[in-house]
Amino acid sequence: MAIPVHYPLRPAKRFAPIHNPHGLPMKTAIVTIAIGAAYSARFRAHCERGWSRYADRHGFKLIVIETPLDQTPRAAARSPAWQKCLVLRPDVAGSFDRIIWIDSDILINDRAPSIAAGVPFEKIGATDEHLFPSPQLRRQMFMLLWHAAWGLPRSGRSIVQTGVLVLAPRHHRELLEHVYYSYEDHGGEPMNYEMRPLSFEIQKQGLLHVLDSRFNALLIFLIMQRQLQLRRALMPDECADLVRSAFDQGYFLHLAGLKDSVNEFLTHLTK
Repeated sequence: MAIPVHYPLRPAKRFAPIHNPHGLPMKTAIVTIAIGAAYSARFRAHCERGWSRYADRHGFKLIVIETPLDQTPRAAARSPAWQKCLVLRPDVAGSFDRIIWIDSDILINDRAPSIAAGVPFEKIGATDEHLFPSPQLRRQMFMLLWHAAWGLPRSGRSIVQTGVLVLAPRHHRELLEHVYYSYEDHGGEPMNYEMRPLSFEIQKQGLLHVLDSRFNALLIFLIMQRQLQLRRALMPDECADLVRSAFDQGYFLHLAGLKDSVNEFLTHLTK
């Protein structure tokens, strides 16, 4: 029997078609980075078909970047995750009104609605990781001073999960590139690469529009939640049921933080 997964926000609303400031239909692209043979192969094998169906259904173009946008020694010394801050450049964003950034380790459910619907043009759409799976569980898992642990000011009521972002080049390029060029990497993966400074700056500028958590459901936290409830580790069959249930009930399932277990979880979804 599948393990039920409870997402904290109500069902997605339906919105009228989105237009740009000139009254024309919004030109939108989904952009991701899959740099390195292993990441590219995994994306092509497990994610690309679902992403392509989603893009076609909602009238989006899919852009997959497989070479670094910045090839300087500074860029090579830190994770390619930082380079999401460069995707609003004209050589990537082109004539698009909107860019939907999605990390390449995310699986998209065929029933997912348009993530851009209802996001004000001048805002940045993102989920608040502080709410997922619930604020109470987050307090059990982590200290509250999430930004301060990186050396940032103790401000920002949300944790902007930057694995999925709804952006407008016209409004947000300067902010993203400011984060890229002004901040250095502090602690690598344990400190979430670009996520903490980008989360801080988005909130500092008052730009956050919180998306339904199902648009960025982090599997690792759902596993932690279930194990805390059971007070033990999940058995393999329980883990497989949880993975399938999380994917079926969500929109975008994010496999961040699972490292070498990623292929095992992908197997559960492709059986």
